[in-house]
Amino acid sequence: MTRKEQAFQLLESMKEEIFELGDRLFSAPELGFKEEETARLISSYLTEKGILHEKGLALTGIRARLGDQGYHIGLLADMDALPVQGEEGPLTMHACGHSIQITVMLAVLTVLKKMALMEELPGRISFMAAPAEEYVDLDFRRDLIRAGKIRFPSGKQNMIADGAFDDVDCVLSCHISGSEFFRFDVGSSLAGFSAKKVIFEGRAAHSGVAPHEGINALHAATLCLQAAAFLTQQFPLEAGIRLYPILNEGGVSMNAIPERAVLETYLRANKTEDLFLLQDKFEKAARHSALGLGASCRIEHTIGYLPLKQSDALNEIVYRNMRTLCEEDMIEKNPVSGASGDIGDVAAILPAVQFGFSGSKGRVHSRDFEIADPHRTYMDPARVLLGTLIDLLENPELQVKNPDYLSDKAAYLEGWLLQD
Repeated sequence: MTRKEQAFQLLESMKEEIFELGDRLFSAPELGFKEEETARLISSYLTEKGILHEKGLALTGIRARLGDQGYHIGLLADMDALPVQGEEGPLTMHACGHSIQITVMLAVLTVLKKMALMEELPGRISFMAAPAEEYVDLDFRRDLIRAGKIRFPSGKQNMIADGAFDDVDCVLSCHISGSEFFRFDVGSSLAGFSAKKVIFEGRAAHSGVAPHEGINALHAATLCLQAAAFLTQQFPLEAGIRLYPILNEGGVSMNAIPERAVLETYLRANKTEDLFLLQDKFEKAARHSALGLGASCRIEHTIGYLPLKQSDALNEIVYRNMRTLCEEDMIEKNPVSGASGDIGDVAAILPAVQFGFSGSKGRVHSRDFEIADPHRTYMDPARVLLGTLIDLLENPELQVKNPDYLSDKAAYLEGWLLQD
């Protein structure tokens, strides 16, 4: 029996246990940096399986390791849920399927432990459960930053800065796709994004008696809205530029010229250079919109996530293992998405992949989301990951690394996380 056959047989024998774990994690949704019950469930499971682990990565994250030398593969999963609109108000749920990622990675780690694979082959496996991927609940995160409990808005950003990936050679991840037509996707891209908040300041005046004595901050914000709409025309379509500003403040009384208006927006692009260019163009548009009407503005910048550029070499291995489960036409290749994730930050410094898998129904990020086919949702990605891991460990010629990791990490910290 080959190692893959042994791994798949062990995985199949754990099927009911995996489904039950998935249900427990799905039923314990928590927002980013608040994943205390999720961390408890993960830690309890690892302890039960005799897998050593550490807690407290980026506040609530967990890392478990198998093996102690050789090529080091990271298995990366998200822990957090997100708020969605329920029938009677907002509710927190795993509407992006992060509980599935955790379940799949724990299943893979358990199979490797039972096989004692790391005693046969030189190599190391690290399972890393990362908090706070969803870019929500930002006031809470800003409070954590001010209190010195974290440094950056997302879990992986803190983990990178804290050195959690410093001895890792490559990273494997997966994510529910929500597709009704494909069993898997491979080589997808994600957009990068940042957030801008513009505070326009003018001068109040009586809107009926002497509006000319005021400076209308709302007019300046409205002018900026129009300029932002035109910015997309300054980039080619494939740049994936998206910005949809909203007005959070526009005055307090109809009888007074608004002296303050607040505009906020995400800026999204498929490539890092386009994202930086878009940031510059948007800031110029905001400042000149204010200047043109005699107002002033302050711009607050919040880092988001870098675009995801996956490792072609790793995706080729992933694809070959997908093909053992389905025909070619059931695998979507290189889809382009306007969504974002902090896996993009990891992929900027390490060879990384994040493939997609099916098995859900309902819209992702909505209360309609649910797991429809547990076998496809849990077992399929676990098989792909096990096959990919065994291929990498058995065949050193397939092992990819970033020889410039330290300099790339330094550039990432300086040019992205610590940018002005």
